[in-house]
Order: sequence, then structure tokens, then C-alpha cells
Amino acid sequence: MATAQTDILTQLQTCYTQLLNQFFCTLSYLSQRHPTIAPNPTPGDPYTNHPVSPTTSQPSPYALSAGPEDTDPSRTAYPLRSDSPTTFAQSESELAEDLVLKAQQIEDLIARLPGIGKTQTEQAEEIEELAARLREVEERRKEKRKEVREVVKRLDDVVLGMRTSIKY
Repeated sequence: MATAQTDILTQLQTCYTQLLNQFFCTLSYLSQRHPTIAPNPTPGDPYTNHPVSPTTSQPSPYALSAGPEDTDPSRTAYPLRSDSPTTFAQSESELAEDLVLKAQQIEDLIARLPGIGKTQTEQAEEIEELAARLREVEERRKEKRKEVREVVKRLDDVVLGMRTSIKY
């Protein structure tokens, strides 16, 4: 029983590490591969980014180009490499599904832990029962160790007796 619990705990730890890595990879992908599309301007907000289309010099909601903070390798360790909106949306959906699947796997492992679904009193009773069984096993172990010592002593006597008889 302890081995199964240990295995579940090890699996949980592994899953949490994998989930953390998935979160990091997802955030990295989302921050580095998002399409460069300007946000919709907010009416009356003077700070809303109004990108200018290079061909018409008119504001265009979809004509945003990456700035040096996104593309200059000396300014960032991970320059922006945009995916198309379709590719980005598909990848975003797949990454979200992967996160949900990993969370479900963690929930399943947690549900298999011993003691889940039991009251604190039931768990305390089970611990007392296991402690009593452990005391019984320990007593039997001590008795067997005592028997082994007695058998070893008798064997020593036999071996010493044979040695003495062979000597004469």
C-alpha cells in the first residue's frame, strides 16, 4: 500500500513539473508568436495605438509592424516571430487542450490517493489500525530474531563439537 501511494506521489510530482513546463512553453509561444495585429482603437483614448499603413499613410487596424524591441536581437533574447492568425489560433487551441488534459491527469492521480473521500475520523482510525498491525509485525520480527539467535548458537555448538571430535 505504501509503495502504491509513493508511486502516485511520484507521478503527481512529475505531472506538476510537466504542467509547469507546459505553462512556460505556452506563455513563451503566446508572447513570441502572436500575430502582429493592432488592437481596436478605443474611442476618446488618446493613447490608443493607431498604426499607419505604409501605402496609404492612413490609420489601419491591421497594419502593425514589429518594433525593434521585438526584432532586435541585442534588445531581446527572443525576438518576435509571428505566426499567421490561423496558425496561431490553431496552436493556441492545441496548447489549451494540452493544459486541460494535464490538469485532468493530475485530478485523476489525486482521486487515487488513499484517504481521499474519507473523513478525518476514518483516516485516524485507519492509522491506528495500521499502527496496531505494525506493532504485531514488529513483535513477530523480534521473536524470529530471537529464534534465529538460538538456532545460530545451536549450530555453533554442533560445529564446535564436530571440530573437537575431528581433532581427537
